[in-house]
Amino acid sequence: MRPAAIGTPLHQNLPRIFWALAALVLIGIISVPQFRTVSNFANVLDQSATLAILALGQAFVIAGGMIDLSVGQLVGFITVVACMLFEAFPGMTPFVVIACLALAAFVGLVNGELINRLRMSPLILTFGMLSVLQGFIFMLTDRSIGQVAPSIAFLANGRVLGIPVSLFLVTLVALAAWYGLQRSIFGWHLLAMGNSADSARKAGINLFSLTRIAYLVSGLCAGIAALLVAGRLGTGFPNAGNGLELDAIVAVVLGGTPLKGGRISVVGILGAVLFLGVLNNLLNLLQVPAFTQIVVKGLIVIAAILADRPGRLAQPA
Repeated sequence: MRPAAIGTPLHQNLPRIFWALAALVLIGIISVPQFRTVSNFANVLDQSATLAILALGQAFVIAGGMIDLSVGQLVGFITVVACMLFEAFPGMTPFVVIACLALAAFVGLVNGELINRLRMSPLILTFGMLSVLQGFIFMLTDRSIGQVAPSIAFLANGRVLGIPVSLFLVTLVALAAWYGLQRSIFGWHLLAMGNSADSARKAGINLFSLTRIAYLVSGLCAGIAALLVAGRLGTGFPNAGNGLELDAIVAVVLGGTPLKGGRISVVGILGAVLFLGVLNNLLNLLQVPAFTQIVVKGLIVIAAILADRPGRLAQPA
């Protein structure tokens, strides 16, 4: 039986984020001439692809009431490793891609397994993994290294009939995430875990297995996102993933998923990614300082969380 909570975001959260997106686009069209061009809109889609895939992976973790702070540094790690391997083995692009995705998925699986075995808070453990991955990156290099394969560069930057190729990849990942989270038994069990881990355990749901798979998917999506980052940069930049974990969490929360989990909307997350992409684009065109942009994002997250729990605002502490 399909849980009622799965349908909730579709009619409650999506109008909010898409009305906000429409208002932001209208503001951009009216106030910033450079924003109106077709090439700029295509650029927004290109730049949003990495975050979309990373946020969809993060959604699996947050849906179960967990969090993954390691994905940003995992993106940086895989970006460096991939570019090193592409340069060392120029004729073996498919094998390098498979190896990098397997490595990213393995890191995610290690996160899930350690959380299960050590009974540690996902917040603390994945923060520790963030530091470990950052250390690995700088053990490999402290500067840009290697080069990306032409096919990966085309995946990240290419166009087919004027449509960014990366958009097709995002569509495939989004469809898989939509089915996995909102139309499968696995997704329903994961949401039940997010709603109440104790109740889910008493119902016979294997929470350990759900945790492993959720983190494996998060790692795999980080690997896919890393290949797009490598394609856009053309080289293995060690700081390529800095801050991406927070952007992914922002997109998931803004898309209507509470941090405690139990509810999800893949379409809402995609809308939130577009909203953030348009917002970043407008702030850059307006030459707003980077630190001010971080403040704006933080305020948006606070507003999204408060909007998700309006009934609690009037309650005394």
